Amino acid sequence: MPQPTTANTDSEQPLTQAERTARAEAGMVEAAIELLNTVGIQGTTLVAIGEKSGYSRGLVSHHFGSKAGLFRAVLKRITANWTADLNAALGDRTGIAAFTAAIDAHLGHVLRHPEYIRAQNILWGAALDPSSEFKPNVAEFMRIQRESVAAWVQGGQERGEIPPEIDPNRIAEQYYGGLIGINSQWLVSPDFDLRAAYEDFKRNQVRLLGASATEQEP
Repeated sequence: MPQPTTANTDSEQPLTQAERTARAEAGMVEAAIELLNTVGIQGTTLVAIGEKSGYSRGLVSHHFGSKAGLFRAVLKRITANWTADLNAALGDRTGIAAFTAAIDAHLGHVLRHPEYIRAQNILWGAALDPSSEFKPNVAEFMRIQRESVAAWVQGGQERGEIPPEIDPNRIAEQYYGGLIGINSQWLVSPDFDLRAAYEDFKRNQVRLLGASATEQEP
């Protein structure tokens, strides 16, 4: 009977326990995202996640503790994916340039990962329930995003391109409220013109910040 080879290559090295754990958890999270998109939050049970990812319900519970724990991991995965896209688009931009780059990055991200956006919005909606166990995670994500936007405004004010009387925190609240609203309308309305809505939103943000759209064209 042939014996397995023992060539010492990286591809044939057995996975460490940490690597096996990370792979299993990633598979469960992706299964949860797919189920949220197809059967909704009620149908995304630990049993269904186990079946979809090829693991038992007991293993899912072992890794995440509960359905709420798994949903927290889903939100973390989606946030990490978006943060990577945003950071790549922003570079060292601040002020109005950061706003226009971020809005374009948002649109691209939504179009590339609609399944993430739908899952995120489903969980955000569930977080409105007073008994939601992952409401603090959603609130923390939104707080961090608002702080980033407020920092762009402050950077623009320091450079003299954004009027000093503009309140960075109010702009940040309006910015994320606008994006969430646009995405929500698109998710529930197949004929909603997402690209046009993002372009209008970008122009309005530039005007709100005190610069004309033509000043931002390359």
